[in-house]
Amino acid sequence: MSSLGAISSYALSVQQMQMSLIKTNIEMQQQVTEMLMETSEQLAATASSNHLLDITV
Repeated sequence: MSSLGAISSYALSVQQMQMSLIKTNIEMQQQVTEMLMETSEQLAATASSNHLLDITV
């Protein structure tokens, strides 16, 4: 019976480790998505901004 408890405890720790890895993976994906969104917003702002140049001769 104690071996069943040990196996259950081991299975629980493996599940907790897997959940931690999944959570870390999701957080990293969110950070990458935020970085890409910021970069695309900056590129869109740069492309849409009008730069006027006044040249007098």
